[in-house]
Amino acid sequence: EERRKMLLLKRARVVAGAKQKNSELLRVIEPYKNERNILVYCGSVKYSNDFNYFDNGDEIRQIDLITKTLYKNLGMKVSQFTSLDSPEQRMLIKEAYNDENGTQAIIAIKCLDEGVNIPGIKTAFILASTTNPKEYIQRRGRVLRLSDGKEYAEIYDFITLPRPLEDVSLYESKELKYEQSMVKSEILRMEEFSRLALNKSESSLLVYNMKAAYEEIWKI
Repeated sequence: EERRKMLLLKRARVVAGAKQKNSELLRVIEPYKNERNILVYCGSVKYSNDFNYFDNGDEIRQIDLITKTLYKNLGMKVSQFTSLDSPEQRMLIKEAYNDENGTQAIIAIKCLDEGVNIPGIKTAFILASTTNPKEYIQRRGRVLRLSDGKEYAEIYDFITLPRPLEDVSLYESKELKYEQSMVKSEILRMEEFSRLALNKSESSLLVYNMKAAYEEIWKI
């Protein structure tokens, strides 16, 4: 049982820090590079030194990689927001974020879990989501808080799958059984987010395709 828990924690870290999320973020955030009131939510994961953004050291945190990528590739004004910041630093970051000529995007780790109030967020990119319904519903609620000039918020929640959906049929049920719980957790979160979304039909189609790919091994 203890080894099982350890392996599940390792898998959770892999899901949170899947490297393809970083390139996918760059693709979907590019149309917003001149916008403001953006939040990028990272996981507390690190990568080995196989990127081109290192000043020194053998590892880089996801939050540092994303910060450097958005600044270098898209020229965006970004600030980090972490638990290490003092109350005074957080106040300065929020002031710059609310300034029309200030910070465009906040790159954060767990700030939405600490009761931080930033109602001006209009677009959120969640790279490391939680499987706990209470937590991700709370996070969504914080992004959806009312603010002057804000009619709605856009949320990009990055879904992680063990393999491309078109490859699922190539594997036997016994090979796929270990990923059932992971896929189901992703689908349940997608269904909850899409339930209140303006683009419900679009996200529902994604859910349908995921369920269709896995229907042979287990009924969701």
